[in-house]
Amino acid sequence: METESDGAMAQKHLIEIDGVPINAELEVQQDGDSRVRLAPDMDWQTVELLHIRAGLHVVMVDNVPIELYIERNASSIEVTIGSRKYQIRSGLTRLTDRGSTKSSNMVDGLAIVRASMTGAVLEIRVGLGEQVEAGEVLVVVESMKMNNELRAPVAGVVKRIVEGLDSQLEEGEEVVAILPTETPQESS
Repeated sequence: METESDGAMAQKHLIEIDGVPINAELEVQQDGDSRVRLAPDMDWQTVELLHIRAGLHVVMVDNVPIELYIERNASSIEVTIGSRKYQIRSGLTRLTDRGSTKSSNMVDGLAIVRASMTGAVLEIRVGLGEQVEAGEVLVVVESMKMNNELRAPVAGVVKRIVEGLDSQLEEGEEVVAILPTETPQESS
């Protein structure tokens, strides 16, 4: 679901941190800055996510740096801040009317991973001909100052992959093609 705040569109997310559900809103303003709030009655806080290296990020919240180590697994994200670890599960509640918005689909027997939004290739973590597992991070795309991990929808062998770091991607553009080791079930 999207809401308007000060002329910008805010994405609403239902996240669960250590079993506690929270309605969070993320807003990207026209000047490219991002703001977040964790409840409708809270004040907006300016945030900037800086990618340091794989898994390590610094989030600036109202110009205060907070170091985060982020690790994804099949069902959640584990975020370490200092010595404290948090288990986070997120569900984007934004609705869309663009028809199929899947980030992957099957074409000619290949599982095609597509860019879910316009952005630049920040990391390529696999190579042509490599065996990948379902859920494995293939490519990291930077969009609107956020890093988005594109994951393998199936286990298989990489048959095609985007070329070059900093390559510009358009929403829906093919990023990786995987030949599945097992025949995936088509979803409707």
